[in-house]
Amino acid sequence: MLKRRALEFRHTAQIGRTHGVHAEPITFGLKLAIWYEEAGRNLRRLKAAADDLRVGKISGAVGTFAHIGPEVEELICARLNVRPAAVASQVIQRDRHANFAATLALVTALCEKIALEVRHLQRTEVREAQEYFARGQKGSSAMPHKRNPVTCEQICGLARVVRANAQAAFEDIALWHERDISHSSVERVILPDSTTLADYLLDKTTRLVDKLLVYPSACAATWISRAA
Repeated sequence: MLKRRALEFRHTAQIGRTHGVHAEPITFGLKLAIWYEEAGRNLRRLKAAADDLRVGKISGAVGTFAHIGPEVEELICARLNVRPAAVASQVIQRDRHANFAATLALVTALCEKIALEVRHLQRTEVREAQEYFARGQKGSSAMPHKRNPVTCEQICGLARVVRANAQAAFEDIALWHERDISHSSVERVILPDSTTLADYLLDKTTRLVDKLLVYPSACAATWISRAA
């Protein structure tokens, strides 16, 4: 979808901005192509992080196989379609979980990056693009005629939660000796929340880009006025 829209606007001239100030001309398609490339990197990161979590252990209370042999762990893990962890204590080491949570934070950071750009472009004095408004949708309870970037603001806000959860996942890496339970209560909150939010934000951002309203004439007017 990002690729499709990048190609759609590959010839739509627009003024580029650095530090929020007019710079040199670009195309709106370039902006979308940058997002498309980043989405591809995030997809590869997510697949790798998920694969890194596909491990299990049945090696006992401190990871020494005191009660069963490694061959039993191998059989059980094969039945569960996961790999045996090469080395473990009482638990799988939490760097794997932190990596996954951090990857979700990167994925949703792109969602925020896209939404923030649309918010800037939707400002009244710019209005080169804006999020889609359905018929009868209200933008403000006090001023219903306004078209506020409410979806974009929601995306930006919820992405912060996923980033904060990643920080908590990093705090879970260091445990006392072979294990304590300071991590488990945290993970019961952050892992379902982060995965659910990532799915929700990806869906919201996909719809945002798919229905994004772009105004080539406004883009051109800004560029021409700058050139003049």
